[in-house]
Amino acid sequence: MKQAITAVLLIAVASVLGHLHVTAQSYYPVVRVSSPDGLVFTAVHEATSERGACAAANERFLAPLKAMCSECRVVAARCERELQGVEAALSDGKSIPHHRIFAPGVQVAIVGPEQAAGLSCGEIARSGGAQGVRCVPPSPPIKS
Repeated sequence: MKQAITAVLLIAVASVLGHLHVTAQSYYPVVRVSSPDGLVFTAVHEATSERGACAAANERFLAPLKAMCSECRVVAARCERELQGVEAALSDGKSIPHHRIFAPGVQVAIVGPEQAAGLSCGEIARSGGAQGVRCVPPSPPIKS
């Protein structure tokens, strides 16, 4: 009987610790979309602690985009636990060699032909300027 109670207590403690671990995790909503003019947009939203909220953030981002650009293709829409490469640089606010959109709660890298990326970045910033959206041109390479 004593061993059964100990086993049940150990299972309960493990369950509580497992739940705490899951709720302490962060999920980054990440979306990558390609346009017919050769641009690839990578959006990284602020982290959320719930996977469902992460998926909802991706859907909120994609819904108007799909309505505006029926020929655009969603390359990826996922919830990342850890960011790497351009996605990590966007999240950390680091310099990257691409045009960037800064908006409340999301940053977007625009990769592709320089002129098209610049025009797209400027247009997005003009259309969302009232909401705090701004375009940042590529950072110049660091000389050694």
